[in-house]
Amino acid sequence: MESTRVITEMIVEEAKKSAEHTLQEAEKSAEDTLKKHKQRGVQRANEAAKILLKKAESEAELYKLNSIANSKIKAKWVILSKKETWIDNVLTEAKNELKVLTQSKKYLSILEKLITEAGVILGGKELELLLNTQDSALPLKLDNIAKEIAEKIGFETKMNLSKEKTEVVGGAMVRTADGKVIMDNTFDDILRRREKELRSEIAKILF
Repeated sequence: MESTRVITEMIVEEAKKSAEHTLQEAEKSAEDTLKKHKQRGVQRANEAAKILLKKAESEAELYKLNSIANSKIKAKWVILSKKETWIDNVLTEAKNELKVLTQSKKYLSILEKLITEAGVILGGKELELLLNTQDSALPLKLDNIAKEIAEKIGFETKMNLSKEKTEVVGGAMVRTADGKVIMDNTFDDILRRREKELRSEIAKILF
């Protein structure tokens, strides 16, 4: 009986030790697992942080490049706008100079040449002259102008002054008697026809 009790105690003691060892192993395993998970969590967090940082840096660089590009575009637009303003000012000044020219003594001969030129382009014959109010009062020799046109084109020509008035700086409009064809040789239209060319020439001079 005594030996049985001793054996039983030994078995119980061994079982306790085994249980404690198993518990310790389980705790250690749990700690190791937790530690690994923590390490993985930290590693993943670091990787995620690196990705976010890289993305943020890329976005910042892109924003910087876009800002620089936009600034350059705006700067070019401002410069272009200024250039256009300067060119417009020169054209306006040219128009003002033409207004001054209409008050000069040599304007009459210039106007007669513009009328003759328009008459020749229209082919002469029955023509009607349209002028602004100021030019209508000038002592134009329409018979002489008609004769000069006839000599250049070989057709008898008549030139009549229309009662209709134009709203232009100067120059002349000439049309056929039936009103179907008109030649605009006013300063205003000459500037309009040559505006693209003039803008290019002004730009070369200014810039």
